[in-house]
Amino acid sequence: MDQHREVCSGAKMRISEKKNEGERKSRVRRMAMEDEREDINKLADNFIKSFRNQLKIQREESFKRFREMIARGT
Repeated sequence: MDQHREVCSGAKMRISEKKNEGERKSRVRRMAMEDEREDINKLADNFIKSFRNQLKIQREESFKRFREMIARGT
């Protein structure tokens, strides 16, 4: 009878250890996904800032060319 209890408690411990290991892996996976999301958000923010800056530069250059064209006409 005692041997049966030891076998059962040993099996329960292994199941519990596997469950804890699975939960730990799940937490690690979630943390990694959150880090990836933050990295993606940073990359997107940098892309948007760069794109807006390029548009601003293009507008300024276009306006400069327009003023030069007007100045030549007068």
